[in-house]
Order: sequence, then structure tokens, then C-alpha cells
Amino acid sequence: MDRELVELTPRRSPTRLIGFSGEGQGVIARGAKLVQSLRARPFRALTALVLLCVILATAGVNLWAWHQYREANRLVEKQQYPQAHAHFGQCLRVWRWSASTHFLAARTARRAGLYEEAEQHLKESEKLEGNASGASLAIKLEHLLLMAQYGKISEVEEVLWSYVKKEKPETPLILEAMAHGYKRMLRLGTAMRCLKMLLEREPDNVEGLVLRGWIQEAGAEPEEAIKDYRRALAVDPERDDAHLGLARILVLQNDNLQEARAHYEYVIARHQENTDALVGLGEVYWALGEPEKARPIFDALVAKDSSNSRALAGLGDLTLAAGDATEGEALLRRAVAADPGNAEAHYKLYLCLGPQSGREAETAAQGETYRRVETDRKRLAELASKEMTRTPNDPKLHYEMGDIYLRNGKPEVGVRWLYSALKLDPTHQPSHQALYDYYKRTGQVEKAEQHRKEIRPSPPVQSPAQP
Repeated sequence: MDRELVELTPRRSPTRLIGFSGEGQGVIARGAKLVQSLRARPFRALTALVLLCVILATAGVNLWAWHQYREANRLVEKQQYPQAHAHFGQCLRVWRWSASTHFLAARTARRAGLYEEAEQHLKESEKLEGNASGASLAIKLEHLLLMAQYGKISEVEEVLWSYVKKEKPETPLILEAMAHGYKRMLRLGTAMRCLKMLLEREPDNVEGLVLRGWIQEAGAEPEEAIKDYRRALAVDPERDDAHLGLARILVLQNDNLQEARAHYEYVIARHQENTDALVGLGEVYWALGEPEKARPIFDALVAKDSSNSRALAGLGDLTLAAGDATEGEALLRRAVAADPGNAEAHYKLYLCLGPQSGREAETAAQGETYRRVETDRKRLAELASKEMTRTPNDPKLHYEMGDIYLRNGKPEVGVRWLYSALKLDPTHQPSHQALYDYYKRTGQVEKAEQHRKEIRPSPPVQSPAQP
């Protein structure tokens, strides 16, 4: 019987053998015909296989792009713009012809402070969109927001305020961009006005809370800044800049240093190369009386960047405390050379020189330098919080900003402010003179000559008439 079963099995219907009938038999029959057809025409079989692979690959790639797109939007909702922009960039490797995705990437890049990338995405979106009027209006508004946030706020603020007054749906987005722009131009009073309006509409807007915290921190309102930073972290515990801002204030107040330490350690755990967090942690260890933990951090930072002024100052302070006055002084001098506006480093150098016999003149000079840097710092705060808000288009104020930044080792910022003064008044003599002196000092002869030509000679001083 077994032998007969074996001999009969190949001749039995496959569908009956596996229990199929009706529709199932029809499917298998069609499949058998397809197999026979493909065997008869192998080229067609190969083509079909290749086409199937292409379809599957395309579907897989687009599924991956869709995942990147959704992740980007999720991060935008959390106002984590740098991370969101990275995901949009991955998505656009596949969806490079998507005008709407380029537009969203542009807006996200702007909010992340990536202005060149934002401009490029906007141009690509405009090119792909063509003449779609709705999208064109959105792109035009985004161009205005980019100009505002980048610092050209005075050129677009009138148009944007008109949007705000009409309570357009984009109002929170506009207020956020203007607040950043006013902050960049140190019109902090107007920036605070924007943030007040923004947070009235969206009390949990993390970007607004962090920005207001920064302005209040800079304006010597630490307690108000702490409230905003804590509120931001309650909404989004992963907000690194809120962790850093809160830690900075706690260290300056020399209050709750263990909490400051926890904030710095949290940021470092997520971003091991975050310089601000590393320097801050080193300073906290030193304030807690743990120099053996602070020194390796400062050493590593200086080894990586020999111009890190805060790390050099911290290392100099540690070295002085260890009894090596010569090396400590050398490190502090490197710190003030790397950042002439580092008031803390100037003060530590002044304290270093004070006890040394025969160096009274140096000590006095260093004390004067420290007081001048402190005066400049306070004057910048006054300009930003009051005068720039009252008369933002006064070239004298822009010149003063530029002059202070140049004097304190921030040439890029200083030159930008001087040119801003000249934009308001192309004949402003102090600005031309300051730019001529800077370019001459730095060996940029052609630029120096351009400003020398604009300098008018002072009128001769007339002698008093003789009786």
C-alpha cells in the first residue's frame, strides 16, 4: 500500500493534496500559467524581476523619507529646531523636488539660526513652486522673517507689525522672529515687548521663555530669568540652552551649586563636546572646592583650543591657588589676550599682581584695565536695554556699540556695528575713522584707504583775536 501511495502521489492534483478548492485553485492555476510563461520567456522574467526590485526599493526609500519627515515635524513641535532641520535634510535627499518640504526646511533652519541654509531652501522652494500664488505669499513672508531674525529688522519691522496688528494666524511666528532680530540688534526693550505678546498667546512657548530668560539674565534680573528657564524646562526637559542658562545664574549667585552641576552634567551626557557646559562644570567643581576634578576639564579644553579664555582663566586661578604664581600669571595673561573683554580674567590678573613687591605700577594699570572693561560691559547693557530701544536709528549709538566691541576684542561684531552706523549716515565721521584705524592696524590696506577718503579734515582751530 505504501508503494502504491508513493507512485500515485505525483499524479494527484496539488490543490487537492493541500486542501485548496474553488478560488484557491484558480489562484494557483493562474500562478502556474505565469510560471510557465516566464519559463518560456526568460527575458520577460528578468525584466519583471528587475521592475519588482525597483518598485520595492523606491517604496522603501520613500518610506524612509516619510519617517524622516515625520520625525522632523515632531521635533519642530517640540521647538528643537537644529535636530529637526537635520531630519528635513535627510528627507530631502529623496524628496528633493518637494517645494513644500524645502519650505518647511527653510523655516526650521531659520528658527535654528542656520540662515544660509534657510535662504537656500527658500530659493529652491520658490523655484519648484512656480506661480502658485498661495505658496508665493508664504515664501514672501518667510523672506521677511529671515531678514528680521538675521538682524535687518529695521528694514521689515513696519510690514511685520502690520501683520501682528491684524492678528494673522502667523502672528506668534512673526513675534518670535522679530524678538530674535531685536535681540540681535540689542534692542532688548522691543524684544521684550514681542516676547510679552508672544507668551500671552502661547504661555508654554519654550523658545519665547528661553529668549526672555536670556534677556533678563543679561539685564541683571536673575530671579526673573530663573523663573523663565525653570518654566521652559518644565515644558521641555531636554532644552539644553535652558539648562545652561539656569546653571550660569546659579554659579554667579554662588547658590545651589550642586543643582548647577547637575544641569551641566545633563548637557554633557547628551553632548560630550559642549564647550560651554564643560567650562561651566569645571568652574562649578572649583567653586565646590574640588580642584582635582576641575583641572582635568580645563586642561583638556585648553589642549583642544588654546584660545579658550574661560578655561585659561580657570586653569590660571587653580595654578595660583596651588602656589605657582609665575605659571598662574602666564595663564591669566593668555586668558585676557584671548578675550580682552573677559572681566573675570582681568580681575584675577589684578589680584595676582597685587601682592607682588615692586609691581605696583603694573597692578595699578591692570586695575584700570579691569575697571574700563567693567564700565564697557555696563555701558553695553545700558545701550541695549534703554537707549537702543528709544532711538534705534541713531548712528551715534551704533558707532558706540562698534567702538566698545572693537576695544574689547570682538572685531567682527564691532565692524558690523560700525557699518550699521554708516548705513544710517554714510558720512558719519567717527565710524569712518574707527574703520580706517582698524583696517590699517590689521594690514587691510585697500579697505583702510576706502575709509580714509571719506574722512574730512578737521577745520583749523582759529586763534583768539589779538587786542
